[in-house]
Amino acid sequence: MATVAFGFNTGTDAINIIDSKIEQYEKEILALKTQRNAHATISRLPPELLTRIFEWCKHSEPVSTRYYFRRRPLAWIGCTHVCRLWRSIALNSPTLWSDIDFDHFTWAKEMLIRSKMADLKVSIHLQGTPEDVKKAESARSILCQGSRLVKMNIHTWDKDCDNYVQGMLRSLPRSTPKLRSLEISLTSSYPRVIFLPSESICEAEKLERLTLLRCGIDWVQHLSNKSFLTVLTLVNVHNISAISAAKFLQCLAGMPSIRKLELIAAFPAIEQPDTGVHSLQRIPLLHLQELKLKECSASALDFFFKHVALGAGVSINITSHGNDESSFMGVLGEISSTLSLNKTTSTLRSLEIVSATSKNLAMTGYSHDLQEVGGKAIAPAELEGPILTLDLTISSVSSGLVQGMLWTNACSSLPLASIKGISWAREPAISVQAMISCFGNLPNLESLEYCCGYPQLDTMLQASLPSPDTTSQELKFPKLRKLTLENFTFGGGCVNNLIDVFIQRYECGAELEKLVIVDCYEVDDIDVVLLNEVVADVTWDGIVHGDTSDSEEDSESDYHYYYNF
Repeated sequence: MATVAFGFNTGTDAINIIDSKIEQYEKEILALKTQRNAHATISRLPPELLTRIFEWCKHSEPVSTRYYFRRRPLAWIGCTHVCRLWRSIALNSPTLWSDIDFDHFTWAKEMLIRSKMADLKVSIHLQGTPEDVKKAESARSILCQGSRLVKMNIHTWDKDCDNYVQGMLRSLPRSTPKLRSLEISLTSSYPRVIFLPSESICEAEKLERLTLLRCGIDWVQHLSNKSFLTVLTLVNVHNISAISAAKFLQCLAGMPSIRKLELIAAFPAIEQPDTGVHSLQRIPLLHLQELKLKECSASALDFFFKHVALGAGVSINITSHGNDESSFMGVLGEISSTLSLNKTTSTLRSLEIVSATSKNLAMTGYSHDLQEVGGKAIAPAELEGPILTLDLTISSVSSGLVQGMLWTNACSSLPLASIKGISWAREPAISVQAMISCFGNLPNLESLEYCCGYPQLDTMLQASLPSPDTTSQELKFPKLRKLTLENFTFGGGCVNNLIDVFIQRYECGAELEKLVIVDCYEVDDIDVVLLNEVVADVTWDGIVHGDTSDSEEDSESDYHYYYNF
């Protein structure tokens, strides 16, 4: 029995000795690997360059994460686990830890410690969860360090977070000398008002971007002397009080670097302008590239454009409501003057008509040709955005005026002489006379596109021809060479009427050269053959919608395919 025990102890001792040697060898191997890593090319890079690489990893995002999964902003920390050297360099680089996102609350506290005294970028999202209390408390302690704040985002979509948001805003000190970006977004539809405290950001001289959604401000207190401000976006923003015209213009004058000005249901209430305001020089906003004024009264627009000088190349987006057709005459004249400043970048070359009624005008204007707007072969990212977007609505139509005077006034005011193409997204609801008055005399209009039904198309084109009873009437749409019809209905003799119009235009020396028919109704191969006899180039997708024949055999199916012509 003693012999067996002795053998067992001997075996155990041997295993322990072997394990000890293995552990020793592993330590030696690890030490050799560490020495080897020290001689690697990447390890010989300066710590500053490695820090830059870590910064790039922090802000980059894998394709799989970008398109299929939720973004993981802390994934970059895996780089610090590669080796001791990288971890040491990362821990000694406070700027790597200065982006504090409270969506990861545990890490937020640790990153604040590691950031030491580096400038802070703080992001807070309150979602109505129990963690919001801890988030708000920690956020208030961070926001008190106003001298370190560079960027701050506060988002919430829960009305129960009002008190937390208000508490955080009160923690903002008066002086935030390094603050460059502030975004406060209260996206809940609950009708509440949270105001930015009067002392906040008053001394944020370097503020470059300010975005507020459903957060009240005081223009004089918060937006005075913001000479570095390049982006101002206010959406559904309440103003603490009305502002005098002189003070409002003074605030704008204090933003000489502004590039994007977006006021959506946020234009301040302007007191009756003083008599001396009209004599003041216009406030130059020459660097402004994007102007968006929505849900703004016609009188406010008129005041703005009369007292502000815009530079060339600015993109204008206006949504407003007026009393009658004359409400926007002054505004449209000012917009025309602005677009005429630069013939290269601000020339309107194509229009997309979104809505056309006697009480509503909605259009988008581009500086490139129409085929580039709707061309499927060109990626949308390669196209320039619109330079003019208008959505104007009036309450009443003046009696005794021709239907469509809102459109007639607008088209006579705007610089449309270089328009080469017009596209209609919806059926026009203004008179044929108004259509011809607005667009019939454009000297360079070559293309019309109707992505809708328009039963009066043949009537309009017929009315644009010279009358045989008089020699004074000129041909309208003189340069029209291309007509595109999509989702259009050929019915009630429309094909025959169009053929007659095309023949008469040919006789007048204004032949239609190309007709495009896409996804249209009540047109078949026979109609296309007839049209092809008077139009040199007819392109048809071969799709037939609707019944184009009286026979039962042909009407069994209302959806056919034919070969393209």
